[in-house]
Amino acid sequence: MTANPKISHSSSSGFTLVEVLMAMLVMTVGLLGLLQSVNVAYQQNLKDQLRKEAVQVAEARMHDWCREPFDRITSAGTATIYESHEKVVGGTRWQYEVSRKLQPVGTATKKLCVGVIWSIRGTKNSHEIFVLRTRRKGE
Repeated sequence: MTANPKISHSSSSGFTLVEVLMAMLVMTVGLLGLLQSVNVAYQQNLKDQLRKEAVQVAEARMHDWCREPFDRITSAGTATIYESHEKVVGGTRWQYEVSRKLQPVGTATKKLCVGVIWSIRGTKNSHEIFVLRTRRKGE
């Protein structure tokens, strides 16, 4: 009986270079996918924070406006007043454009609208709130 020359009796075991390179390629693709998902999550979190700040700006402006006496809440017709507001979110300064619009509804009621516009990565976003302000007792 002769020994089969195709069978190796080597005691060394391990991975070949091709197997190691393929494993590295698979891990790299997986890590790049994970990195992309982290980037998407960060961008969504930033958008949510900017929206939250815009809502707070709009509510603060509306509360200030509603605190004024009824006769001092005036505007020529349905004129819109614009102002700029700056907030720091995520370590970066963001510019908000705040608009106020007044529409008389009757002799004792006015419709107040405060809108906030901001831009992130070239996309404009907006948030508006409305309030019907009536004349209080003693005003």
